[in-house]
Amino acid sequence: MSRENSSSSVLVGAIVGGAIGAISALLFAPKAGADLREDLSSKFKSISEKTKEIATAVGENTKDLATSIKEETGDLIDHAKQSNQSVMNSISSAKEDVKEDLAAANR
Repeated sequence: MSRENSSSSVLVGAIVGGAIGAISALLFAPKAGADLREDLSSKFKSISEKTKEIATAVGENTKDLATSIKEETGDLIDHAKQSNQSVMNSISSAKEDVKEDLAAANR
């Protein structure tokens, strides 16, 4: 979870920082109003497209990660079941051995 939070924090920071930098550069550049509005519009479109691309990539990576976790969890569950069965068989075997030893001692 912390890796996911860290990634989303970096993503948000990059987007906000990029937007602030682009706006600052445009506002402090000596241009006419129409040129400035056109530049702002193109920068916002560019940022929007990049954000969509990043969101798509994050969505795909999240889906892949979820699939991987699901498979690993299934493997762990199977291993735990096998281990549990092995322990139960060992306990049953030991129990039978103790019963046989007690029966032999009582003879």
